[in-house]
Amino acid sequence: MKNNDAIKLLAALTFCLWFAITPVNAADLGQAKAAGLVGELMNGYLGLVDGNAPADVKALVDSINAQRRAEYQRIAAKNGVPAEEVAKLTAQKVIGQAAGGHFVQTPSGWKRR
Repeated sequence: MKNNDAIKLLAALTFCLWFAITPVNAADLGQAKAAGLVGELMNGYLGLVDGNAPADVKALVDSINAQRRAEYQRIAAKNGVPAEEVAKLTAQKVIGQAAGGHFVQTPSGWKRR
């Protein structure tokens, strides 16, 4: 994929992804991230930082990951690239923009920004 194409893909994905999450989910996600229960994975999905997170947090992660998966697949099909590539490019951007205090996955495990 050409660099310019990757930038366009990321811009489209970021726009669609953030607007695909309902405001209630966005608020809940922000709270879960701030509490250190949820973080961004290197594969473009959310992960549980704390395996003992409450059931509603686990359900939120599952719901948002399903929305992300669908959006990755839609964008991938539109651009003729694998969904995993879309997810990975998004992960790089989202992790790079993670707020202070939020967890992100690194090759050596979870790291608080």
